[in-house]
Amino acid sequence: MPSASAPSVTARLAGLPASAPDIFTPSDVIRIVEVAKKYNEPDGTPITRIPEYTTPGGPNSYHSSKIDVAWTQGFFPGLLWLLVERERLVPGTLAAAGYTEEEVVALARRWQGSFRHMARHAINHDQGFRFQLPFGRDLALTGDKSTVAVLVEAADSLVDRYDDAVGCIRSWDQMRKVGLPDIYRRDNNHEHYLVIIDNMMNLDLLYEVALLTGEERYAAIASTQAEKMIKGHIRPDGTTYHVVDYTRTGDVGKQMTHQGYADESCWSRGQAWGIYGYAQCALRTGRKDFLDTSRRLADAFIARLPESGVPWWDFDAPKPCPYDASAGTIAARGFQMLYELLLPSDPAAAEYYLSAGFKLIDDTVRECASPAASLKNGAVSWGEGAWETILQHSTINGNQYSNRRLLDHGLVYADYYYVEFANEALKLKAKLAKA
Repeated sequence: MPSASAPSVTARLAGLPASAPDIFTPSDVIRIVEVAKKYNEPDGTPITRIPEYTTPGGPNSYHSSKIDVAWTQGFFPGLLWLLVERERLVPGTLAAAGYTEEEVVALARRWQGSFRHMARHAINHDQGFRFQLPFGRDLALTGDKSTVAVLVEAADSLVDRYDDAVGCIRSWDQMRKVGLPDIYRRDNNHEHYLVIIDNMMNLDLLYEVALLTGEERYAAIASTQAEKMIKGHIRPDGTTYHVVDYTRTGDVGKQMTHQGYADESCWSRGQAWGIYGYAQCALRTGRKDFLDTSRRLADAFIARLPESGVPWWDFDAPKPCPYDASAGTIAARGFQMLYELLLPSDPAAAEYYLSAGFKLIDDTVRECASPAASLKNGAVSWGEGAWETILQHSTINGNQYSNRRLLDHGLVYADYYYVEFANEALKLKAKLAKA
């Protein structure tokens, strides 16, 4: 919980960026842009892999995942667009690190263009992650109308995966675990309907496309899905299931995990996805049930944080265990949205959640920040350990039956939500100044 002696969020916001120097450093800008340059292909050569995570135990450079099979494509160009947004919020940010806005825009479009072809049809439910983060920010920051078609195609791909009878978008066509019966296969997916808590993060794309097109059917699907997942994914104590296998008539079937410690444990990143996703839905709709759900999940998350303030990768895994910095940065951003939602009606509660968000970020910086990177005469020094991610100590998947068990490493979406938190704090400052 936030310390009673911590500065008020009003003072913290009013003093930005000076009141939070650790989250507004040229080092972060250098890391993002220099990674974009390092892993770029020569002009005319297709980009086929995109930075995702560092290898546990080193080296601390990025592992780049195949464009056509990953779900994380949108985060890296999204980070570049966040730098453009930061420049608009604090002019001179890019110049202080040695770059121009035009240079960063060109890199962002180069990277997002590499997976443009995946907008329709989708290989899974992750179209919001893939397309709203880069193409949506491109539209918001530059007004480039060509991005609208991409966003609509991506939303239509989610509609393709929606089933009226179930009331959900199918997340995965299959789910396999090493050493367990292979019962959730692609060739028998008429017998299962897998929906994961992460799906909450793709619903905002549908709300956005409803606004862009004037077609309410997109928003209706998003709201129906969020309603259904309250019933299927959330336990009475406010913790969440990762995976639910719904029946084809929409009943809740088996509740389980794929990336958490155990079916009945609380996987911290899944909990964070839920906080963020339901807060987004509340901002889009004004619905109290979505707001109340986000708060329930947030309270359960805060109550389970360890003394360090950085979430364990699973709150119920045997301790000690690795952290998941990404769960912390995602949740912190969700707490910012709760602040916005609650400020008009309950300022004390609003301040509580925003204080909790700043504390999560402060603790994450203390425990997980990589040594500073620098740029001299065009050459980058990554700092001690040569980390290419801003943050260390994330965990993609710690489940014992996973075929890709990765714990304690750098991760692109931990960095993404970290930078997003900082940008959104600047926007909250601007709103505060106008109030």
